[in-house]
Parts: sequence; C-alpha cells; structure tokens
Amino acid sequence: MTQAVGRPSSGARYVLEQADAGHSPGEFIYRGLVRLPDADVPVEVRVAEATGAATATVDAAAVPHGGPPPEELSRTAAALVRSATKSADAHARRPPRKIVRWRG
Repeated sequence: MTQAVGRPSSGARYVLEQADAGHSPGEFIYRGLVRLPDADVPVEVRVAEATGAATATVDAAAVPHGGPPPEELSRTAAALVRSATKSADAHARRPPRKIVRWRG
C-alpha cells in the first residue's frame, strides 16, 4: 500500500493547501499538486466565498504524455475543493486548510 505522502501507484492524489495571500477579497485560493504515478502537476483552485463556485487551473505542460487530460484534472480538483468547502460552510466552520484526496 502506498503512503499518503508518496506518489500513487495508480490514479491521482490531489494535495491542496489554502494559500494565505494572493487572492482578491471575496475569494480564497487552494494551491498544490496533482500527484500522478509519474509526475507532479501544479494546480490552483479559486473559490468565490459568496457563491461557493470553484475554478481550477492545472499546468498542462506538466501533465505527462499519455496522462489524464488537463481538463479532467481541473474539473476533479474544482469538484473536490467545492465539496470540502461546501461541507464546512453547511456546518458553519472555516474551510479546511488542507485537502488530500485520491481518485482512481
């Protein structure tokens, strides 16, 4: 079994942390990596506080040839962050500082 901090043997591990700076009022940002079996792909997710809408951007140049499409990685990252922040909002809690999820 692969440790949570290592590289996955299959699928993708999303490791994102809330950024302390670099965002506009009314939004917060998560930055991190999509860890693939043979590459780490930088990702940034911006979340609008008012609506909860999440938009992700991945570094398409870092995705290895034959790897998952960058659009798929972006979509999944945005959905994971949206889910984590929506749950915190529903329970009147602050958004999580770190989000780590594996997807097959």
